[in-house]
Amino acid sequence: MNIISDPSQDSRHGIQQPGGYEWWYFDAISTDDRHSLVVIFYEGNPFSPSYINAQQGRSNEEPFPQNFPAVSISVYEDGNPIYYSFTEYSNEQCTFDSEHPFVKIGRHSMRAEEGGEKLRYSLHLQEALPSGDKLQVSLEFGSDPVNLRFDDAGEQSVGHQWNLVQPRSEVNGDIHIETQKGKKTISFEGRGYHDHNIGHEPMRDEFSDWYWGRLHFSAATLVYYVMNRKATHQHCAWLIDSEHNIVERFSDITLSDTGRSIFGLSMAHKIDIQSEHTQIQIQQSNLLDNGPFYRRFLSDGLLKVDGQTVPEPASGITEYIRPDRIYSRIFWPLVNMRIRRDHKKAHWVQRSSRLYRWTW
Repeated sequence: MNIISDPSQDSRHGIQQPGGYEWWYFDAISTDDRHSLVVIFYEGNPFSPSYINAQQGRSNEEPFPQNFPAVSISVYEDGNPIYYSFTEYSNEQCTFDSEHPFVKIGRHSMRAEEGGEKLRYSLHLQEALPSGDKLQVSLEFGSDPVNLRFDDAGEQSVGHQWNLVQPRSEVNGDIHIETQKGKKTISFEGRGYHDHNIGHEPMRDEFSDWYWGRLHFSAATLVYYVMNRKATHQHCAWLIDSEHNIVERFSDITLSDTGRSIFGLSMAHKIDIQSEHTQIQIQQSNLLDNGPFYRRFLSDGLLKVDGQTVPEPASGITEYIRPDRIYSRIFWPLVNMRIRRDHKKAHWVQRSSRLYRWTW
């Protein structure tokens, strides 16, 4: 993996290789830890059975990223999902700007705002699902300018690039949700994160599995990744302060407390990250998203300096993926219940509010 931190490279790269992908990722946790959300804009949805079928010559669709754009949206309250969607769109419904960070997919958009001393992104989401659920979101992610150096990231690979655009930002705005349980308006204030990932080949060709995440302490944010590749691995983490300076670098990362999910996905639930004077313990305990090849957690972090616990626990979004399992067709019926194609007829489960929630 090639790791950079450069907002000037946050615009569309226009990946052309079959199986390639590009995504813009945003997450945020409210100040009171009650609400969190994850939003991802894709050009080339790597989790799409339709995209995989095209790559394997099982459909008439061309196997290029621009033919499989998508948006996934997850909103959580007290650690439980209250809104979920994963929707693929046709190429004609999308705009990807190669000169400026701007993406519009269906009625969803993300844009880097120009001018001023701050780095600002605006997210606008609007959606009505076949189940009857409706969502409207307007959020701003604001931070100081970012330009970090990752000379300690180890071997650089052309297969996957991770652009850490906003490791720490202030997030403000409103989230409106309407379901069969009623209407809810969340005035959101908290901390956020934004990155941009690019892959020139299917993920399973680049790595076997990948842990990554970020935890926000009051004065700094931990960002880590543990990527196990075919012949080697890259295990790195950084503690980044509020002015986006790297104050601590870590390469000693230990995984433990391994268990299997109901889908047979094996992964570690505890991650220990340490340097000579600093230790951070991450417990992936609050499961948010549980799939056959991907899991997401609202995790807790404990910071120790010179053996003394800092009385300031942190929380953040952490994730795990095993990409080769995406190709296991035995899981595709469940995946097809979750991923909706906006330009196709909705799956019958997606038209039922009760049954669609069961897939969450």
